[in-house]
Amino acid sequence: MSFSLKFLVKPLMISCGNNIVQRQFHRWVAPTLKVLYKRKREMGPEPISRRSDFIEWNYKAEIYAFGKRLGEDFREELLREAFTEKSFINLEAEKLKKVGVDPQLDMKDNSNFSVEGEKFISQCVLQYLVTVLPSLPSEHIKSIHNFLVSDEKLSTVSKNIGIDDLVLSAEYPPEECTLSRTLKGVIHALVLSSGEERASKFVKDFIVTQLCEEDITPLCTPENPIEKLKSTVGTNIESRIIVESAQNSLLANYQVGIYQEKKLIGRGCGESPWIAEEMAALDALWRLWGIPSNKKPFPIKSQKLASNVNM
Repeated sequence: MSFSLKFLVKPLMISCGNNIVQRQFHRWVAPTLKVLYKRKREMGPEPISRRSDFIEWNYKAEIYAFGKRLGEDFREELLREAFTEKSFINLEAEKLKKVGVDPQLDMKDNSNFSVEGEKFISQCVLQYLVTVLPSLPSEHIKSIHNFLVSDEKLSTVSKNIGIDDLVLSAEYPPEECTLSRTLKGVIHALVLSSGEERASKFVKDFIVTQLCEEDITPLCTPENPIEKLKSTVGTNIESRIIVESAQNSLLANYQVGIYQEKKLIGRGCGESPWIAEEMAALDALWRLWGIPSNKKPFPIKSQKLASNVNM
């Protein structure tokens, strides 16, 4: 007796130009895919796989390619040490203990490299800021410096240049502090491999350039702008309302100018005369310090940097 399977197959007509192609899809395909999709959702998000878990991973080749992508010549043993976290060494030692092997690993972590790299980065950033912003007070130079060398900014640089795939650590994805510490170690490895001049250019190209997309005026805002302005230019300043509109309403707007010897040195707007006066004082200070709202981008090209900067 013959048995037909036509009732299990659902035809699909597809037009290809002037020809019509008929494809066969079994009825159980769609329900099966729905069940698999439901199970996948119930299991939760898939854990992120390490790049080193892929079969074609070659750590030595990746380290070599890392330096070439950046246009730098690293010594392999120094770069390996810069990428190795202490947590990774402890994890490998625990694995050896479980199988009864003496955990004597010939590996060095990046603790010393990160400390020396942090000092070098800090000095390079301070030298650059003092050079391009000579009129800015030291407390605001320090604020910008702390912003650039924070874990958040350094970890962003690390991800952008591919350190997150190469760092050897117990946790994955690496935390911000881990990426920041590894970048400091890589920069110290570059100092030992190619010298301070080359490493200084690296810091300027990858870390200092973070300023190009940031508004630094919030980092240079004193608590009392009016008193700071008086202590800077003298007390012979005068505030005047230039424009006012929509008084006694939710859309009130005042524009105040600050004058010194009949010369406008600052202008600001606000919903009250007092707020507008503070904004005018801030505008005057930012102009004096060389960071007005219409400031040109920071120069990144090679230039002579200040030396012996200590803050």
